Amino acid sequence: MTESLASPPAAAPTQKPRVHHQIVRALAADILTGKIAPGEGLPREASLCERYGVSRSALREAVKVLVTKGLVTARPRIGTIVQPKDEWNLLDADLLDLSLELAPDPDFVLSLIAARQVIEPAAARFAAARAGPEDIARLEAAYADMARHLEARAFQEFNAADIQFHRALLKASRNVVFQQLSNTIGAALGYSFKLTTSRSQDPGGSLGLHGEVLEHIRNRDPLAAQTTMARLLDIAVMDLGVGSAV
Repeated sequence: MTESLASPPAAAPTQKPRVHHQIVRALAADILTGKIAPGEGLPREASLCERYGVSRSALREAVKVLVTKGLVTARPRIGTIVQPKDEWNLLDADLLDLSLELAPDPDFVLSLIAARQVIEPAAARFAAARAGPEDIARLEAAYADMARHLEARAFQEFNAADIQFHRALLKASRNVVFQQLSNTIGAALGYSFKLTTSRSQDPGGSLGLHGEVLEHIRNRDPLAAQTTMARLLDIAVMDLGVGSAV
């Protein structure tokens, strides 16, 4: 089972889980930001134990978590080595969550959007053909929240509603794989919003296209839903201002 990087419950019976969690986050952050580069070894156990004030067993458990996320590999007689970046499980929800606290990597954001450009238009097409009343109701609620928050100039809340719209779209596709991707897409959206909201002249400029996608799904028009969703994602690329995603 993959160890979560999310904050532990406040009512935890001891401090050990919190300490374990802090070690994982600190080491993962050092790797993600390049402080410990691919091919380099982690500092010696004794040094890390002293730094964090933990036992060797607690440190080793934390390293096992990093191994499950593809960040490091343990080699006998060599030590724990940071893996090449293409081995990292960057779509792990915990790593995406941690990345939100770090400086966004424009190349990674573009890669996420390129993946969305393949997945979400197809999901919109499926949703127009398959969505049930409850699916459409979720899309309508998210769209209404986007409009309300935009009018109030509450952009953080607008972005949260935008994420809910895209998650609802994936669920409305009635495609099991797309539905399973809904949490990852949500995390990816949050990651890209951190970069785009500071650059966009009109964070709500895509609201009209969201409404068009919703209308095409209501009208059972798969081709129009797919085409409009593709246009919507093109806007996301332009908002980034760092090149093309494809």
